[in-house]
Amino acid sequence: MFTATTKDNAAGNFKDTANDACDDMHSAANQAGRKVRSIYNTASDEISHASEKVTGEIRSNPVRSTMVALGVGMLLGALLRR
Repeated sequence: MFTATTKDNAAGNFKDTANDACDDMHSAANQAGRKVRSIYNTASDEISHASEKVTGEIRSNPVRSTMVALGVGMLLGALLRR
């Protein structure tokens, strides 16, 4: 038979194991959050840089940019009509 001490030890071991698992999950979640935040920041910086580059190109060559936009619009219109 189990004694009260054995049951207390088993309960204590279970509680310690559960706390360790909880700590591990918390740590993994924090690490994943940091990675996602880093990826988001990198992507945001890249998009901002691309936006600045496109804006500069449009301002320096407005006629060419308009012609490219017109061509892309016509191509998309033809593809979506099918």
